[in-house]
Amino acid sequence: MLNEEFSERHMEKQLVAALMRCGKRSKAEGILRKAFMILKEQGVKPRVAFEGALNNSAPSLEVIGRIRARSTVLVPRPIRTKRRLGIAVKWIVEGARARTESSMSERLAFELLGLSKGQGNAIRQRIALHQLAFTKKGNAHLR
Repeated sequence: MLNEEFSERHMEKQLVAALMRCGKRSKAEGILRKAFMILKEQGVKPRVAFEGALNNSAPSLEVIGRIRARSTVLVPRPIRTKRRLGIAVKWIVEGARARTESSMSERLAFELLGLSKGQGNAIRQRIALHQLAFTKKGNAHLR
């Protein structure tokens, strides 16, 4: 899924940017580094877990609102690769922040581990989005 245009390095930078709060980039990089160390201690290759989490949580469809006859109609459409991965990164960070472990690096590590195994908050969000797109497939001609 990750091609030359969207390398792992690029996605790691995007994850750091999503983790960052108030411009504290070095702190966000430290959180990611510690999360990768925790994954390594668990016996998992961090890059494999990160790529698996991205692949499992990235949606392939999105639903946009179109105004038609004074009402908003939801129209499903496919998502470009860059947007898919951006949404996945955002969902990964949201899921990590919602967890209850003591530090953010532990939360992120266990969220990546869970997503690479096919369970987690981002997976549920992707399934809900795909179900919504499927129910609104009758509006696809309005694209």
